[in-house]
Amino acid sequence: MPTFNSGLFNAAVFGGGPVPPGQIVEVGRGLLYPALRKAAVTIGPGRTPSAAQFQDAIDELNRLIGSLNCDRLFIFSIDREEYPLSGAKTYTIGQDPTGQSVADLNGPRPVQIDKANIIYSVPEIRRPLSILTDLQWSQIRVQDLPNTIPYALYDDYAYPFSTIYLYPQPVPGYILELYTWQVVPSFVTVSDAVLLPPGYEDALVLNLAVRLAPHFQRSVDPDVRNDAQKALMRLESINAPRPTLDAGCGCTKGYMNVYSGEIS
Repeated sequence: MPTFNSGLFNAAVFGGGPVPPGQIVEVGRGLLYPALRKAAVTIGPGRTPSAAQFQDAIDELNRLIGSLNCDRLFIFSIDREEYPLSGAKTYTIGQDPTGQSVADLNGPRPVQIDKANIIYSVPEIRRPLSILTDLQWSQIRVQDLPNTIPYALYDDYAYPFSTIYLYPQPVPGYILELYTWQVVPSFVTVSDAVLLPPGYEDALVLNLAVRLAPHFQRSVDPDVRNDAQKALMRLESINAPRPTLDAGCGCTKGYMNVYSGEIS
């Protein structure tokens, strides 16, 4: 069975790293067929959907995935990447789908940056970067201060390359460490495959069925709609960020875990 995006498959596994033992789901057989069955498009068991039905289903699946990837509660893990810096103020980041251009930071365009650090010195020291909004960035009056240690980052989130601005500008050789959302990949053919964490196969199949039913002039079964909502809620319950609270007592500069009560 062909492997989805075989050149990058290991890198696209949730959480990164090598492919662990697990069930690889083929898009056609594992996601599209059961979704078409639950949407009452393919009526008889074991019947192969037509090529047109498969194409409509995979197009709708990619639209569904694109929408869900904008929701933090659908994001399974946070990816960590390191990029060496040249000392410039701005850096493009992303991957050109046409392959004609290469960004300064050759990695996936961040859907959202959760955290960022500057790494420097030996042994390594990490300095957290404040992630600024466009309003905050626009209010910095003098933006060009070279050869120092940055403490702020602004990303314009353009597409397919976004531009990251650092303030002040780093010494050449410093490293930018980014923690970004690890998104579910899109698919091209029914033979593409992906390794899905627990719960994601069910959520994708059920929610795809809800979207496919009206696409093929079918009514959505209330039980399927209800199961689709529950499947997403289960993922949201485990993907929701666990907040930390500044202790604020004046006796420590640490943070308090609101679940355990511990200050770190």
